[in-house]
Amino acid sequence: MAAIAKKVLPSVDEDMSEELKSKVKKYLRGEGADLKNLRDKKLKGQLAFKEELYGRSAKVAAKVEKWLMPSEGGYLEVDGIEKSWRIKQEAIAQEVGLLSAKNVYDIVLPDLGPYTLDFTPSGRFMAVAGRKGHLAVVDTKNLRLIKEFQVRETVRDVVFLHNELFFATAQKKYPYIYNMHGTELHCLKEHGAVSRLQFLKNHFLLASINKLGYLHYQDVTMGSMVANHRTSMGRTDVMQVNSFNGVVALGHSRGTVTMWKPTSPNPLVKMLCHHGPLTALAFHPNGSLMATAAMDKKIKLWDLRKFEVLQTLPGHATSLDFSQKGLLAASNGSFIQVLRDDDAGTRNYSRYMNHSMAKGYQTKKVLFRPYEDVLGIGHSMGWSSILIPGSGEPNFDSFVANPFETPKQRREKEVRSLLEKLPPESIMLDPSKIGTIKPPRKKDKPRKEEREDELEEAVDAVKNSTLKKKTKGRNKPSKVAAKKQQLVESAKRPFLEMNRKEEEELSQKKRQRIAEQPELPKSLQRFVRKTADS
Repeated sequence: MAAIAKKVLPSVDEDMSEELKSKVKKYLRGEGADLKNLRDKKLKGQLAFKEELYGRSAKVAAKVEKWLMPSEGGYLEVDGIEKSWRIKQEAIAQEVGLLSAKNVYDIVLPDLGPYTLDFTPSGRFMAVAGRKGHLAVVDTKNLRLIKEFQVRETVRDVVFLHNELFFATAQKKYPYIYNMHGTELHCLKEHGAVSRLQFLKNHFLLASINKLGYLHYQDVTMGSMVANHRTSMGRTDVMQVNSFNGVVALGHSRGTVTMWKPTSPNPLVKMLCHHGPLTALAFHPNGSLMATAAMDKKIKLWDLRKFEVLQTLPGHATSLDFSQKGLLAASNGSFIQVLRDDDAGTRNYSRYMNHSMAKGYQTKKVLFRPYEDVLGIGHSMGWSSILIPGSGEPNFDSFVANPFETPKQRREKEVRSLLEKLPPESIMLDPSKIGTIKPPRKKDKPRKEEREDELEEAVDAVKNSTLKKKTKGRNKPSKVAAKKQQLVESAKRPFLEMNRKEEEELSQKKRQRIAEQPELPKSLQRFVRKTADS
């Protein structure tokens, strides 16, 4: 049996295919150490053993990825002059399997819309909220309705908290927190009449923007209000959190986008993006790309590393969302357009798929479902789901988001996430700075008044000091006075040297400035103001 097993299971050291070699490079720890110039045989042997161990571990990791993560993302492929955006949902549903085909559906509830929706990080559960008070939680794997209830007042937004057991809603007067079974847990009156909600899962912060333009951050673990900022930009209902760094972005009616963190009362960034009120905002999963849409009928893609426009697309959008693989969905009225980056990774987005809703449907929100090639749509007549091939991540990490997690795994994950909770101070534009050493900055030069005060203090300290009594003949009052005068002069010397150096620097800068001035023509030289030196 051992011999058969050896033949069936190839060893790690066997020759690999080109596909495996490309995956091995991903797991290697950079270039290997140069061992040729080492003279110490013992150290050379130890390093050679380490390098061999690193290479074997990289090969094992590449093979594990090949066999345990066999799923690969795929896009719509067309032949010749055929266009991918001409393919309809009916044609896609007929070609895919039964598990994928059931994700194409349309729930019609005309009296309770328009609807907004939100998914859990694993994509397993979906929360939907109708403008007229209808709330529901749905299991998207088997399309089972877990709970639905009516709150009998206006609902503007809904968002899941750290898992599917709790979700928050922005209702007519205040935001509320409910559990999965529809029980009201908290009424957050400090937030006021909220228009949009966002949840920062790594920091356990619930962020909201109300009608008066106040941005609130509340810690859902302790219940304390972390921050309350006045934006001074008026009312807005465009709000999105950057999952890469935890920064909250707001889109305002003057065409500006502001980015906030809870520890700063002023915006980190304030940029003019459009010449009209913003209507939608979205962030790429890598955190360096932002999409904005406004009433000027333009969709812009921004590079957040340089805050420059990468691409400007014509069209209007009331909702934007990026998928895990970088597809961009934009909705306007009853029309939905999906844009795709080219294969070269140049961030040049072009049309990938189109979808038209039934006549009279007005879309309110589009949202990609994680780990599935599915786009959820909330509209005026209910909510729908369509297939977008290549939008979702094909392989999930069970330590990050597990669609099949058991109650025990969920509890363990909740405890682990609470222990790893990040403080609000860790929210910044560049999170890679965390853990680095702050560069020393030059000390501010003391002002003239401060130097004079220090000089007086030093002179007074010398004058009030008592000198040591010396032998007979050396303790005369004249000698004591001369000694004290000498100590006063030595105390003044550093300050006088500092003043002399500053005067020399100023005079040198003045001479350089005069030397750099262009020489005037002879006819104009008589009008030049003569200095004291000349």
